[in-house]
Amino acid sequence: MSMGARIICVGIVAFLLATKAEAQTAPDTYWVAFTDKTNTPYDLSQPEEFLSARAIARRAAQGIGYDELDLPVDPAYVEQVQSLGEVLVLHRSKWFNGITVRTTDPAVVDAIRDLPFVNGVRSTGASLGFSSARKLDEPMGDVMDLRDGEEELYGPSFRQIAMLNGHLLHAEGAQGQGLLIGVLDSGFEGVDVSLAFAELRARNGIVLTRDLVDGDDQVYDAHTHGRSVLSCMAGDLEGQLLGTAPGADYVLLRTEDVDSEYLVEEDNWIAGAELADSLGCDVLNTSLGYTTFDDSTMDHSYADLDGRTLRISIAANIASQKGMIPVNSAGNSGSSPWHFISAPADAIDILTVGAVGDVEQHAPFSSFGPSADGRVKPDVCAMGWNTIVLRPGVDSVAAANGTSFSSPVLAGLVACLWQLNPTRNAEQIMEAVRQSASFYWTPNESYGYGVPDFALANDILQVGIGMDENHATSGFVLYPSPFIDELRFVAPASGRLDLILLDATGRIVLQQQIQGTIDTPVLVTEGLSALPAGAYVLRIGQGTELWQQRSLKLP
Repeated sequence: MSMGARIICVGIVAFLLATKAEAQTAPDTYWVAFTDKTNTPYDLSQPEEFLSARAIARRAAQGIGYDELDLPVDPAYVEQVQSLGEVLVLHRSKWFNGITVRTTDPAVVDAIRDLPFVNGVRSTGASLGFSSARKLDEPMGDVMDLRDGEEELYGPSFRQIAMLNGHLLHAEGAQGQGLLIGVLDSGFEGVDVSLAFAELRARNGIVLTRDLVDGDDQVYDAHTHGRSVLSCMAGDLEGQLLGTAPGADYVLLRTEDVDSEYLVEEDNWIAGAELADSLGCDVLNTSLGYTTFDDSTMDHSYADLDGRTLRISIAANIASQKGMIPVNSAGNSGSSPWHFISAPADAIDILTVGAVGDVEQHAPFSSFGPSADGRVKPDVCAMGWNTIVLRPGVDSVAAANGTSFSSPVLAGLVACLWQLNPTRNAEQIMEAVRQSASFYWTPNESYGYGVPDFALANDILQVGIGMDENHATSGFVLYPSPFIDELRFVAPASGRLDLILLDATGRIVLQQQIQGTIDTPVLVTEGLSALPAGAYVLRIGQGTELWQQRSLKLP
């Protein structure tokens, strides 16, 4: 067993032991943990009984075997729980060996707790009808005028893709074809009729829908948040919006109930992640996060956000270990007393995405890291401030704020990157994204590793650009980053060097020649103090050689 697997197992055991002693109160949904899978009728030698052919192929391509977490829960245990009275089984979790049930009879809950194969029972919800509405990110305002240099194909959505050099992946023909993306959200109202998804529907690109809140397949009648999120990846509205992965296929999973906030929604998410795994999803996008609940006894603390304590975060870790790439919004608590990321954004082996504006300035609402155990979070950032998304109810676009949108913008490009590098595994794809980011060598609590460059990530994966302890992927280290009125870098070569500084639109704002000595620091101050705050690219050229690095100027 790997160290990662041992960590996950320890986390699961600790959670189960803690819930064994919890007292029963009024809520009507419960997590029921089982002790074992000793008598399960399933066998690891026959994975086709519990995984799709696509899921098996994804595991095989990455050299990932099968373990006890893959085995479904013992159906005999489930039947015995159901036989105790009025009990509805909502979800079965193979990763955590338990079930989520609904019952309003306290005597039934006591009887479940007394079963010899039950290791713990925990309240996860409240009686139906007791709720407080939860606000999710929604489109906020009208679209700004088109900026110079935007391409007709993308319309006003060009900047959110071009910031990540995603349009260069599209230019290579990669729009996510052959990849399956699972979207876990609050509902997808209008996706079945919107013109922006007409091409997706026409090619049967929505391969499955499942409402894990209501227990049916109707995800188009619940809420519009998922529609806006999906539009960042799959939307195609001529002259207005092109998503980052319009060629990918999608699984639409409703896990969030916007009318209340209880732990049962994390159970819904885990059920969705396990379903996505069994279907063979490659990428998961989650524009949700959990911190506090309508019942304060269920609240998480910042100390819980260590990637090993909360079940939803452990599940995100497992999803990664099974060969998927989970992409999760960092959260919108940057300006609130909470301040930090939410769960499962604290998970260990995922891409947690913060938000920036159109010149790569940190969005004030974007949640901060690090994780409670000191890991870099968010991992990377994408445009989530004035992101162009599909407006609810009509076939037009709006500018929206929230890490709910920076996450899918990035998730779609992850699929495109994987399409171009099909022999790479999930871990390698995620690490290339991090390595390509603007602050990879100087991560911080607001940007994480910074804004990634997917063209560079593709180069890292395809031609093996080196990453050593002294030099960035582009050949030199630029510091301080962010900067104010001076920049330094270690010269990548000796002799005359051509220096060019470009702003976020690609306009040259500084150009000069310098003499460099390899591995010797060079100081640049001329004209920097007069430049407006925003993102810049410093290019160093010598003959046919070219090196570049990105940075951010502070006010």
